[in-house]
Amino acid sequence: YTLSAEEFLAFKKGNYKPPKKSLLLTFDDGWRDLYFYAYPILKKYGLKATAFLVTSWVERASWKKAEFYPCSHRECKALVKKKPEKVVLNWNEVEKMRDVFDFHPHTHTHFEDKICVKEEFEISKEIHKKRLGIESKHLCWPRGYYDERLFSLAKTCGYEIFYTTERGTNLPDGRLEAIKRIAVKPSLFWFKKALFIYSHKIVSDIYLKFRK
Repeated sequence: YTLSAEEFLAFKKGNYKPPKKSLLLTFDDGWRDLYFYAYPILKKYGLKATAFLVTSWVERASWKKAEFYPCSHRECKALVKKKPEKVVLNWNEVEKMRDVFDFHPHTHTHFEDKICVKEEFEISKEIHKKRLGIESKHLCWPRGYYDERLFSLAKTCGYEIFYTTERGTNLPDGRLEAIKRIAVKPSLFWFKKALFIYSHKIVSDIYLKFRK
């Protein structure tokens, strides 16, 4: 069972008991391959997912006629500044995908432009409200990086739950400051192993201790 972002938040707070074998499926940045590849597959199988958008990229991608340009992640990152319409979702595509995807902030510029850090959080949140009509409480840290100052600023902007790139087990313990995630690899064996490890707190703790 694939959770929505709000179901996952309710689970973390201890207010919702999801079905067995539930997971939250997340995608970062808002690359256009979500629309052409992930979206139809997820829709076909009745699955849900959450995408965290870099709103300045999506805004600029929406200014020009979209051209899908299949490329590697490295090439996407090289093109995003000059040709975002080729590699980043536009708002029309985002709207079409809302029957499958939740969308939430991944900051406004991915910490890559010279704007006030607080504006990274505020502008992205405002654009999600304007474009999608949601008052998002979810924030995904660019590259998983955060510190106490960033965490404090984001909380003052109304964010409640924060997604990292740290591995581990998520429990219904009310702790929302550092959601653990697993970066998926192209191996079914690896995926089954990872789901087993991170679905069991003791196993996960032992595994991470020795892996370090």
